[in-house]
Amino acid sequence: MKKLVVIRGGGELATGIAHRLHNSGYRVLMLEKESPSAIRRSIVFAEAVYDGTKIVERVECYLAKNVKEAEPLLKDGKVIIMVDPECKCLEELKPKVLVDAIYAKRNMGTTMDMAPLTIGIGPGFAAGRDVHAVIETSRGHNLGRIIRSGQAMPEKEAADARAIMRSSHPIIAPFDGTLVRGHALGLIVKEGEPIVTLMSEDDENRKMLITSPMEGVLRGLLHDGCPVKAGLKIAEIDPSTRPDNCYTISAKSRCVSGSVLEEIMAWEKVNTKKKSRFSFLSRGDE
Repeated sequence: MKKLVVIRGGGELATGIAHRLHNSGYRVLMLEKESPSAIRRSIVFAEAVYDGTKIVERVECYLAKNVKEAEPLLKDGKVIIMVDPECKCLEELKPKVLVDAIYAKRNMGTTMDMAPLTIGIGPGFAAGRDVHAVIETSRGHNLGRIIRSGQAMPEKEAADARAIMRSSHPIIAPFDGTLVRGHALGLIVKEGEPIVTLMSEDDENRKMLITSPMEGVLRGLLHDGCPVKAGLKIAEIDPSTRPDNCYTISAKSRCVSGSVLEEIMAWEKVNTKKKSRFSFLSRGDE
């Protein structure tokens, strides 16, 4: 299938990349796990795994059960997401481009032989070893930089940089469990206001009402029923009190997605020239 790009992940950065590639004429297939754990549910295509479809800024993503169901939808120009965390569909589809946008801060199994062009988003990848190119995701001067040799900023340094520039406040799960009865996204919450209940994984009688540590907009919250581990970010409060920001793609996602598009187009330009040259030589030999 021509111009097919497979994206691992369906979260915020993956959605920004899929959105830009779709609008630039590429066919986009996203691969997610069975229970996606994306925080900003109002602007991530991963929500289609739960609801069947998800619209982000006028682009709709559809859930497909398998490759047979996905192929006609992809050929029709639709953005598709499938539950396939192990990327088994690659053997059948053989995409030219694979983007790992899981953003787990470590490589979750992506290798250079998965596609002619592989791109890793953020820390955890080494260009030339794991993938062909890495996109820097640390905020600051190098955000969106295309790295073709070496690695993105290590997570410890990136975390220090984020701490300096952070405007939103993360909320962390205190123990393993499942989230239930979550607050609606995009609404202003007061300090101490309940936003979700965490039910213990080990003790069915243990539960905790998670409250907002400050006043602001509930920018992100994991989906009801999502299993979480202690230490995982489950929600995010934006002190700017601007609800509209919850429903549009972030500046960081737009920047990173632009770099992905640039790298794909640069790769296509080089490889198209090579193919044209070989074709000309073949005709000359005749």
